[in-house]
Parts: sequence; structure tokens; C-alpha cells
Amino acid sequence: MSSGRRLWLAGLAVASFQCLAGPAQAEAGLPQDPSVLRALQFESTDERTAFLVETLQGTSAEDLAGVLQVVFEEFIDSTRRYEIEQARALAEAMFARAPAGWSAMSLALICTRAGESSRALEVLRTQVAGTPEGPAQYELLERLGLAIQGSGHEAAALGPLGSAFARGSANAGVVLGRIALREGQLEQARSIFRTLLTQEPPQSWAMRGWGLSMLPPRPPNVARTK
Repeated sequence: MSSGRRLWLAGLAVASFQCLAGPAQAEAGLPQDPSVLRALQFESTDERTAFLVETLQGTSAEDLAGVLQVVFEEFIDSTRRYEIEQARALAEAMFARAPAGWSAMSLALICTRAGESSRALEVLRTQVAGTPEGPAQYELLERLGLAIQGSGHEAAALGPLGSAFARGSANAGVVLGRIALREGQLEQARSIFRTLLTQEPPQSWAMRGWGLSMLPPRPPNVARTK
């Protein structure tokens, strides 16, 4: 596994499931009893998925939040069961019916797991463009940068990651700092980790990165000790 791939996986491990806060934080006025949808029994998960997608597509604005919550719960369960096709269908339906940061990141996550990086990038770029400047957009920039890096285009990821870091994203800072360490850019790495150390609470990797950035550089043509 390449060092760039390892860096992406590290960043994704920190960030990916933070997006799974779901619509309950973004939507208000849940119906009193969405348990009816939860209690329905089907012969297969494919049938349940198809029913929930159809229900979401046809639900009224008044009941949308409650149906979204049930569909999101099913999306989480499908993801945990590694039912990628079902989770993808649910995520596409949520994003189409309620385009927002949480639905975009949910869809991008499952597309990444399915190996469909181009769709993940398309969704994130669309949502970044449609989100006003502020914390929600900065979080999307972070996820976009991680997704671009994961697709094998690390240089192109530096822009979104840098934008997110400049606006306070610790996860983006860690990824940028580790890239700087890997490339031997110790002054840049120190600057990044110094900034991370001032954040409250400090990012868990900040002190480790700072310490590594203070080590003397390895002399040229000297092999790394195994």
C-alpha cells in the first residue's frame, strides 16, 4: 500500500463516520410515531430497501423528516452489514430528496466504499458549490479533499484540504502535516502542528506530529532503519 493511500485511510478513519449524525440534527418536527415504517416486515432486504426508497420519493413535506430518519437508520444498518447496493440506493434517495451536508457525505462515503470515487467526488463538489460559506461548507471541503486524495490525486487534494484547515479543520491539518513530514518539509510540518496544538481541544495527533517535525532530517542517501 502506498504512503499516500495510507494517509488517506488514516484521514478517512478519523472523519468518515463523523458524517453519520443524520437528518435528526438537520431536520425538525419528527412525526410522533415513525415506528410504523420500522415495524414493517419484508421477505428480503432488497424488498425493504425498494419500499423505503419509494416511500421517501413520494412522501409529503410534512412527513419528510420522519421518513428520512427511518431511511437513514436503514442506511446505517445496511452499511454495517456491508450491503453496499442497498445502502447506495438509500443514500441516493436521501440525497435526491434532501440535498444537504449529511446526505451528501453519507452518499459519498458509500460510493467510496463501492469503489465509485467519481460519483463520490461529483456529489461532494455539487454540495460544496450549493452550500453557503461557513462551518458546513468547511466540513464538506475536508471530506472532498480526503476523497480526492483517496482517488489517487493527492496534489489536487491539497487545495480543498488547505481551505478546510485554514478555516479550522483539525482533520485536514493532520493530513497536510503528515504529507509535509513524508516529503521532508519540516518547517511546513512544524507550522501546521503548531497551529493544531493551539486548538481546543488539541487534535490527538498534534503532539506526535510536532515531535516528529522536530527530529533532525535524515541525511541524504541513508536508508531508513527497519
